[in-house]
Amino acid sequence: METNTSLVIAVIEQAGVPALRVGFTLAVIVFLFAGVFIWRRRHLFFDRDPKVEDDVPVIRRNREEAILFVWSGLMLVLLSILYQVWSE
Repeated sequence: METNTSLVIAVIEQAGVPALRVGFTLAVIVFLFAGVFIWRRRHLFFDRDPKVEDDVPVIRRNREEAILFVWSGLMLVLLSILYQVWSE
């Protein structure tokens, strides 16, 4: 019984590797394009808003950096997973 279970798991694992490769490759591409889209339109998202009190340049810059740090961290995680999936 133990041998059959291990064999089934091994077959399922090998069949899922191409799907993981495609899935994580698409996720990295979509996430990369989302970051480029936000970066190119950063003036629309992070410029001065006359409706907001105390909207000084330092606060706007901090908001921009926070988004950039989170995006960079998530991008590094996705790239490391993508490398692990493709290195097999």
